[in-house]
Amino acid sequence: MIYIIYLSLAGGFFSLLGFIHFFTDFVCQSHAEAMVKHNNPKIRAAHCAIYTLGFVPLLIFCLCVGALTWWQLIASVLILFVSHFCEDTYIPVYWWAKFIRRPPEMTEPIKQPSNIDGYVNVLPPDPKAGFVLFIQTTLGKILLIAVDQIFHLIFLWPIVWFVMSNLHVNMAIFK
Repeated sequence: MIYIIYLSLAGGFFSLLGFIHFFTDFVCQSHAEAMVKHNNPKIRAAHCAIYTLGFVPLLIFCLCVGALTWWQLIASVLILFVSHFCEDTYIPVYWWAKFIRRPPEMTEPIKQPSNIDGYVNVLPPDPKAGFVLFIQTTLGKILLIAVDQIFHLIFLWPIVWFVMSNLHVNMAIFK
């Protein structure tokens, strides 16, 4: 029974972190930022700083109630900022698409119409150009966003682990 309570508390805390993630990542970001952050490190850093600041009140509360230590709070802030900064380059999604999903746009020759009527230029496969073509499709957009969000949510779990690792010390139910 105690493990179900422990798992439920972990899931509840993850849900709270997930809400903060979606709020700060989507609501606190302009369209202009969203369109250029993957290519512009300064804009990406500003976005990641705002994103990380959204978690700070909860992390400080966790520190005050003994659910985080100082080093865990600092590690949590670094995990949030650095992981978000790396993920918003879309390189992890590109690697997923290239090595796991392997859409035809990234693996097959690229066919381009030529200036001469009826002829088609066939170029060798180009994963980077193919990725751009893939994410312009409806399925590509959906998968880009879904996989990107999965990567973001994965990096919330170390923070859940920090908090849960301190519960047995601070809660009588776990003693």
